[in-house]
Amino acid sequence: MRKRTVSLLLGMLLMGSSILSGCGGNSEQNAADPSETVEVSESADEPEIAAALEYYGNDVSQEKELVVYVIGDEPVAADSVEEALNERLKEVLNTTVDVNYISLSDYAQKYSLLLASGESIDLIYTSTWAFYNEEATKGAFIEITDELREQYMPQTYEEQDAMAFEQAKIQGKCYMVPKNSPYVNNAMPVLIRGDLREKYGMDPIDSVEDLQAYFEAVVENEEGIYPYAASADGVEMSMNLFQSRNNLVPMSCGSGKYFGYFYEGENPTAEDVVWQYGTQEYLEFCTMMKEWADKGFWSKNAVSNTTSPMDAFQNGTSAALFWNLDTCESAKNVVDTEHPEWKAELVNVTPGVVHVKGVYTGDGFAVPAVSENQERALVLLDILKFDKESYDICRYGIEGATYNATSDTTYTLGADQANYTVGNAPLSWGLKNDQLERIQGEAGTTQSAIRSELMDDAISEVTSGFIFDDSSVKSELAAMSEVCSQYVPLLELGLVDDVQGTLDELNAKCDTAGRAVVEEEFLRQYTEYLENLK
Repeated sequence: MRKRTVSLLLGMLLMGSSILSGCGGNSEQNAADPSETVEVSESADEPEIAAALEYYGNDVSQEKELVVYVIGDEPVAADSVEEALNERLKEVLNTTVDVNYISLSDYAQKYSLLLASGESIDLIYTSTWAFYNEEATKGAFIEITDELREQYMPQTYEEQDAMAFEQAKIQGKCYMVPKNSPYVNNAMPVLIRGDLREKYGMDPIDSVEDLQAYFEAVVENEEGIYPYAASADGVEMSMNLFQSRNNLVPMSCGSGKYFGYFYEGENPTAEDVVWQYGTQEYLEFCTMMKEWADKGFWSKNAVSNTTSPMDAFQNGTSAALFWNLDTCESAKNVVDTEHPEWKAELVNVTPGVVHVKGVYTGDGFAVPAVSENQERALVLLDILKFDKESYDICRYGIEGATYNATSDTTYTLGADQANYTVGNAPLSWGLKNDQLERIQGEAGTTQSAIRSELMDDAISEVTSGFIFDDSSVKSELAAMSEVCSQYVPLLELGLVDDVQGTLDELNAKCDTAGRAVVEEEFLRQYTEYLENLK
């Protein structure tokens, strides 16, 4: 198998053509037959195969080590995974990587400081929720032009939906390489302890009311376990119990959760756009959160809690986990191995809601402007996103240890899976490529029932292509962000004395910060966007 992979790869490396002057190999190399393969002996007497010297016409003969930063907690198996990845990358790209992790509890404080430090960084994870707009507009990232992608990322250029790069544009320019997998709004399950549900004599949970009853049983019967160990804010609960439950589709507006529309089967007009914090649905959600907080469903000190909800669920101090589907599945994998007696269950508490395909920019990578290896970084990204062996290492870890390949498209968990976030490793968030994804199970099996329920009916709608240009309202958005960072976590965790009064205060301060100016500009741009679609 190694012989076949290397033969195909070396043939592929001979096929490209230089697009930007001075960037490619010689004319004979560029004219090579794309179908040509090179057989490499696997005899023990033969020397190791040499590292690749070019990639689609790009000279990679100089060995380089690239510094990569990702957001997420470092897995136990991070070093062994990096070693395996570097072995592959040295072979196909004459490159190795030094992967660094910014923990989920620290990224909000450290991310911008890291980029401003002047440290040489070649690739860094970014997203709409992790400072993409803010850092791109400060000049922290290089522009990713069509020409750069065609030259240095030929597989991405040919295979990835161009809409992903349109969605990443800020003032008409793209500064990130998004994942090759659109985010699905409202695909939000809850992970619970099935053993506790059975202990309390409860039927399977399939509604918010059932979930509340389960939480009440935990509070009444368990010591040392919160129903949900919230940390810092309630954003995952909000996405599930406010947005998903009400068919609310959020719309891009910087990093804030400001505008959206309630999906009713048709694409929204400008008149359908709502200020989320001013809706009756948001008031009702915050009121429910206060009721839950008053019942003791999470700590009164949740805002200052630095233990992530996922860690709390996995260590047994939380009876539930709100997060996206991939993260919940990964946490279930860990618990199924370490505590099978907990009978972890994925449940959908909002059946019947509309699942809408959203943006690609929920995960991605950027090349910092300080990088001295910008072209090689783009080539590296192309390999990580489209070379099957490299992709499997990043996403699933070590074959035979953290996972077992059961076919080209399926896998089962390995004995060491607890040492790596198999199927959702932080290193792989910005690389996710639907073309190369594996499904957990034996060959021929399908996705879990909950995954199918949340994903299979996802629809496309018009707002996913709308990207707000915030250049004329940056100061207003910054002021609104400061207000929201003070009030929203407390409201969404129910840690206020008066929900209506606190919400009124939030809205009043957002008004003072310039909400009307932002909303006017937002609706103007959205109206123009709709007109251009006609």
